[in-house]
Amino acid sequence: MTIRGNEEIGLSLRQSLADMAEDRGEPNYSLVAPGGEPKRDWSAALDLVREASEAIRIRDERATELEIEHRLEAERAAEEIRSLQEQLDETEVRLAESEARARRAEARASEAEAWLAKMHDAIIGSFSKVVGSDNDDAQVEADLRAAFLGTTQGDDE
Repeated sequence: MTIRGNEEIGLSLRQSLADMAEDRGEPNYSLVAPGGEPKRDWSAALDLVREASEAIRIRDERATELEIEHRLEAERAAEEIRSLQEQLDETEVRLAESEARARRAEARASEAEAWLAKMHDAIIGSFSKVVGSDNDDAQVEADLRAAFLGTTQGDDE
């Protein structure tokens, strides 16, 4: 873009020189006379300097506009990054809470399975005693209660 802009400035300056030459009635106006001696046309030189300074001013204004646009875009991007980081932090907290709940549920499930296994063993053990013995009903009921409580009553009674 810089080279193209410089070419445009050069074309603009050449056109200005050609226009000034037509205004003065000089068909091939140039800052250097055909004999090699420079013409001292200060007004033409000042016009060129004004045009060049105007072109530079316009480029500076555009550069300033672009800089402002880029700063605003950078601020917007930074705000979006902050927002996404907050969302990520919240998600990580929720994930940690979910993992903790899952661990507690697994522990409760393991404990429940262990109790179910104890109850199963107690029931099977008690029924096998009932089926295999001719004890009276009170003894059978006492054995079942003891099995459910996790204690075994021996045959010592």
